[in-house]
Amino acid sequence: MKKLSFNVFERFGKYKNLIITLYFIIITILIILILWRSWDLILQYKYDLQNNNKDVTSIAEIENILDDFPIIPIDSLSPSYLKYTKSNHRKYKRMLKGSIYYVVPKQDVNRKIAGRFRIKDFMCKDKYFNSNQDLYWLMDKKVLFKTIELLDSLESRGLNKDGFYVNNGHRHPRRNEKIKGASQSKHIKGQAVDIVIQDINNDGKHTKKDKDIVLKLLDKHIIKNEGGIGLYPGTQSVHYDVRGKRARWNSY
Repeated sequence: MKKLSFNVFERFGKYKNLIITLYFIIITILIILILWRSWDLILQYKYDLQNNNKDVTSIAEIENILDDFPIIPIDSLSPSYLKYTKSNHRKYKRMLKGSIYYVVPKQDVNRKIAGRFRIKDFMCKDKYFNSNQDLYWLMDKKVLFKTIELLDSLESRGLNKDGFYVNNGHRHPRRNEKIKGASQSKHIKGQAVDIVIQDINNDGKHTKKDKDIVLKLLDKHIIKNEGGIGLYPGTQSVHYDVRGKRARWNSY
């Protein structure tokens, strides 16, 4: 027994420096993540203080906000952006033909656009998003309208309209490939959003019951036959889009 204990101690001593190094790397990463998140919240708070950034509760408000941003056709986007995002690749050109992008000043990504959700919640997170330049945003406004409808439907039924968050909206082709999204994903055209369901029925839990409530509302009252719904069983994720025809599926 003594010999075994000695061997364990000896082995630990051999890798002590490596273990200590890994420990400090993990701690450093955690600190960076905490600071990044804190800075993001600070920027949100600063924007809200400097602007009348109230929750957006109607389609008319969405329209007015979008009217504040210049629009630009895909053919006029910067060559560097088209190349980086793969939007000029042959297999995506037809899909994106005629697409119109909003030009959003970086400081306005914190502007609310649908309920409490901000423009950045529906944006593609890439190296351009992390820069200080104006951003190209491809987003079908009908997606935003449907998000408002979902919020209203939950609230009118006495359910928790804050019981979900937006995971992503627009994804340019490069980003979509990176996360292994479907090659014809409606996210590429800015026609889709993924949300994560939390406590919708106010029972203090995040369960399938909460997700089923949202899926039923989307299927029967909001999306209906006008778009697609990704059911993704076994998760708290839901996809909805405005493709213009009915589609339902289970797998990612």
